[in-house]
Amino acid sequence: MSASEQFVDSEQRFRSLFENNSDLLLFQDEDSIILDANAPFLTLLHLEKAEVLGHPLDDFLPENLVSFFRQRLNEAFQGIPVQFTVAVQFKGAEPKVLSITKVPLLVDNAVVGVHMVGRDITELTASNQLIEQQARRLNTLFESITDALILLDREWNITFLNQEAQQLLKVESQLAVGRNFWQMFPAEVGSVFYQEYHEAMATGQTVRFEAYYTTGGLWLEAKCYPSEEGLSVYFSDITYRKDAEAKQERLTADLYRHNQDLQQFTYIVSHNLRAPLANALGLTQLLQTDDLEQAPLLNHLHTSLEQLDSILQDLNTILAVRDKQDVAEAAEPVLLLDVLRQVVDSLQEPLQQCGGEIVLAVPKDLHVHGKRAYLFSIFFNLLSNSIKYRAEERPLRVTITGNLDLNGEVRLNIVDNGSGFDREKAGEDVFKLYKRFHSVPAGRGLGLYLVNAHVEVMGGRIEVHSTPDAGTEFQLLLH
Repeated sequence: MSASEQFVDSEQRFRSLFENNSDLLLFQDEDSIILDANAPFLTLLHLEKAEVLGHPLDDFLPENLVSFFRQRLNEAFQGIPVQFTVAVQFKGAEPKVLSITKVPLLVDNAVVGVHMVGRDITELTASNQLIEQQARRLNTLFESITDALILLDREWNITFLNQEAQQLLKVESQLAVGRNFWQMFPAEVGSVFYQEYHEAMATGQTVRFEAYYTTGGLWLEAKCYPSEEGLSVYFSDITYRKDAEAKQERLTADLYRHNQDLQQFTYIVSHNLRAPLANALGLTQLLQTDDLEQAPLLNHLHTSLEQLDSILQDLNTILAVRDKQDVAEAAEPVLLLDVLRQVVDSLQEPLQQCGGEIVLAVPKDLHVHGKRAYLFSIFFNLLSNSIKYRAEERPLRVTITGNLDLNGEVRLNIVDNGSGFDREKAGEDVFKLYKRFHSVPAGRGLGLYLVNAHVEVMGGRIEVHSTPDAGTEFQLLLH
């Protein structure tokens, strides 16, 4: 093949490449005149070749980009290939993002023209922008999480940690990302963190745990979520809570020890004094005399000893209740109506004497889990009080209703029309020991204390509402 034939063949191959290239191709002179343009460029501008050739590229550019394209063309005419990316909307065309390369054509070491190759990267740019936008949103989401967050790949390299994690672990993101977690925190190798992280990664199961972070001297609560990419670890500082729990445990132990000591002392006082007190009461009886001076003194001494004996009896009663705090273990189903009927039967004599009545409106099958003896004591004390503190101007009437509420608790209401008392004035003293709210008849203020103690031992609650000269209502909530 001759040289001329080779030239023609080369020219044909170049034309074929020029016309059939999917990129936008132009050939320009130094004045930006378009000397040639391929079909994709013409299609973009919706023009024929004759409408483009002989015109400067400036004629098809928006005014704000004319100077920019001219500068890039001048750089290419210096013999240096130029590459740049630009968002451009040629006149009559839709907006595009182009990656443009301007390649100078050298003939005898002189630039005689410049080829412009424009690759349409509009969709790629939009995809990259969407990815970047999603990455920013994801980063914002991670940073907004109140817990510290670390992302680890399957090789235990740190791929992300939010601001909270940086503060908690005292590391900077730019120094941590890309580094191996166990190399950054070697003291944790073999720790609970090491074991739990590896278990989550190996099993693919979420792991939650609390452990002491040796490196930072903190208690952390961690939640590990494995995925195909690695491990997402959320953790928070619970040192304050752990310290509070430890302090509470110490206080509880101290309180228990002090309570045991106090209880032991109370037992000694209540039991060991009974014998000497009984002896003293006996002596006062033996020392009775007709001496006008001695007799009042002995009577006063005897009365004081009897009062002390009553106090010791009350103390023994209270201790008997407190000794049986394990009532929940010995709890049994108890039909309330059976116990109430038993109590009412035992109070028939005082009821008949005062002309009162007790109305029982409790379902036959209503029951609670507790101690029958405690329930008897509760109802006996409450109904005895109703009889004792009845109103003189009207017959006593006590109504007892019961039902099972929506929470599964048994609710009992005991309402009387007695003399009542000032509930607001009584305040929190209602169920305290030796607190009385009526001047007559005589009493020691022990009944309501025992009622409340029995109710609490069975895990229940009791409330009271009362109005002077109107009556009293007790509300019991039992299980």
